[in-house]
Amino acid sequence: MRVRLLEAADLEPILRIEQRAMANPWNEGQLRAEQSAGNGIAWAAESGNALCGYAFFRTCAPECELLHLVVAPERRRQGVGADVLQQALAYFAGTNFAACFLEVRTSNQAARQLYGKFGFVQVGQRKNYYNQPVEDALLLRRNLIESS
Repeated sequence: MRVRLLEAADLEPILRIEQRAMANPWNEGQLRAEQSAGNGIAWAAESGNALCGYAFFRTCAPECELLHLVVAPERRRQGVGADVLQQALAYFAGTNFAACFLEVRTSNQAARQLYGKFGFVQVGQRKNYYNQPVEDALLLRRNLIESS
């Protein structure tokens, strides 16, 4: 598997994965906006020539935020999300970002477990943050630089 920066040509396969993988998928306009966001960085995971996962981050130095991490349903539990997350966090740490934030549904145990393995800790909770269904979000943070 290879993790690389997202390219404009990746929009179509992302749309296909998004529709299959997400209960409340982002639409084409939302995905296109994230691809072109000036303060955004997006990563793609591919196996062979097929895209199998992706992540969108926003940056406001010295912090970044993971907005959306999606893995194709047939590739879940195979390390795709971990590979994307590892590559992205190494990039941000290497470019002097201090912390990464994200929100995750309280019920999303698989994602919470993945983020925990990468050192994310809960620093807050957002009531009724998600819809379809309405649910709280946990706000997680990971420090990217060692404190001296």
